[in-house]
Amino acid sequence: MNRRELYFNQCLLCLGLILLIVQPIQAAEWGTLTGQFLYTGKPTRPQKLDVSRDQEICGQFSDQIVDQSLVIGKNGGVKNVFIYLRASKLNDAQIHSSYQKLPQTVTIQNKGCIFQPHVSGLWVKKQQLLATNQDLCAHGFQVKAYRNHSLNQVLPPGEKMMHRFEYGEKLPLRMSCSIHPWQEGWLVALNHPYFATTDETGLFIIKNLPVGEWEFQLWQEKAGYLVAKDEWKRGRVKMKISPGKNDLGVLKVTPQMFVGK
Repeated sequence: MNRRELYFNQCLLCLGLILLIVQPIQAAEWGTLTGQFLYTGKPTRPQKLDVSRDQEICGQFSDQIVDQSLVIGKNGGVKNVFIYLRASKLNDAQIHSSYQKLPQTVTIQNKGCIFQPHVSGLWVKKQQLLATNQDLCAHGFQVKAYRNHSLNQVLPPGEKMMHRFEYGEKLPLRMSCSIHPWQEGWLVALNHPYFATTDETGLFIIKNLPVGEWEFQLWQEKAGYLVAKDEWKRGRVKMKISPGKNDLGVLKVTPQMFVGK
């Protein structure tokens, strides 16, 4: 083996050692955030809403048309709490590669004369909103935006519309129907994919957050800013995301938090 070949092999060996060292470091630059919201009061059955229009169609779904502004699961979990990173700009290196696999559309259905799902979220850089009408009556699909153009479009039965938001919003956007006044839902549109909503047990998980000091927003449609701890002013949580697991623990919320909004 001549000197040139020896030098080349040594370089390959060094490169291999560098990759072995760097890969664990890169994997350690991400953390997962979890938590659970539990209601301290006695859960009540959601009230039925007044089906005042298209009763021959929407009346068939009257058992499903209920007040979803505060949904408490059997275990006391608070469903549909939004938690998301309060950051208007993140560079590409701070978005984990796993989020590139997200679907390109987020679908909101007018189905059974309600919005399904009731709450949702999208990453404006990658995802578009797809609104569809699965009912036999027309719906007026409305979204009240702050930084983007608001939406107000009639969707006849079987029709759909696609919309791309230009900018991330700082608060969830209210969805409504101009024809059926009971219809309401909420959409969070952000400049990044770091958001979640709680399930029926009150649990949430946000995966692969960049490590470091960050601020998160808690929001729920009936409470508005959800202040689960006294130091969390306006529902804002400052915390350090460390590599691996990060847990906010069990967050107890009282009935008083959902009164008077």
